Amino acid sequence: MSNLSPLLNVLNKSLRISGKKIIRDFSEIEKLQSSIKNTDKYVNIAKSNLENDIYLLLKKIKPDLDIFTYGNSKYDNNWLINTIDSPVNFSRGIENFCINVSLKENDKITTCIIYNPIRDEIFNFQNGLGSFKNDYRIRVSERKRLNESVVSFYNQVNKKDQNNIIGNIRQIIKANNIETRESGSIYSDVCHIASGKIDCFLLPKQNIDLKKNFTLILSESGGMMSELKINDQEICIASNKYIGKIIKEMIENRYETR
Repeated sequence: MSNLSPLLNVLNKSLRISGKKIIRDFSEIEKLQSSIKNTDKYVNIAKSNLENDIYLLLKKIKPDLDIFTYGNSKYDNNWLINTIDSPVNFSRGIENFCINVSLKENDKITTCIIYNPIRDEIFNFQNGLGSFKNDYRIRVSERKRLNESVVSFYNQVNKKDQNNIIGNIRQIIKANNIETRESGSIYSDVCHIASGKIDCFLLPKQNIDLKKNFTLILSESGGMMSELKINDQEICIASNKYIGKIIKEMIENRYETR
């Protein structure tokens, strides 16, 4: 069992309470998938209510800190939130989405909590204290062979050049008979890396705060973060200690021979 800090204990309990409301909203949205009704209205209401709950919670914990979404942070010390990672999955009744709250101190992400309310999976990462899923310690996989590995991808909407590169990389990976996945949720995939369910995750370059968050998650779970530049497009690679290096070299070699 883990020995969570007081901060993570409070966040865990409070997010689970807020998650119960999201579960109800998700169930209603799920029932609408076979109808002609547009779910955007329901999604926006659910997201707004969740955001209000999280704002109230964080202001009680640290009232002096401001709260920002990723990419909009203005200070070295503040909260960062992503209320529904993968709103498309949520709007279509697909349970692969997460709620994220992180604390930035002295310009570094020191605490991160990621919660999937539908699966009741809660991931905790804190600087120097390790990584946990539902109170049990998790680590990245130790797989070293490509034929035993699983690689995941993420496409960023309305980023044509980046998506073309990701598409090309996907074809390179598949040509080498490597298992691939695409969940549509950045946080779900990075948690799968941290818990050893997948071995490598490739996605377009993200904003600096999200990269800092990934750095915390991977460092506490024994993984690594690297970058790959192809045709002026930067790709982030989150992985265990072995597969990411092999995948990066494979991609670089393929592009050099073109």
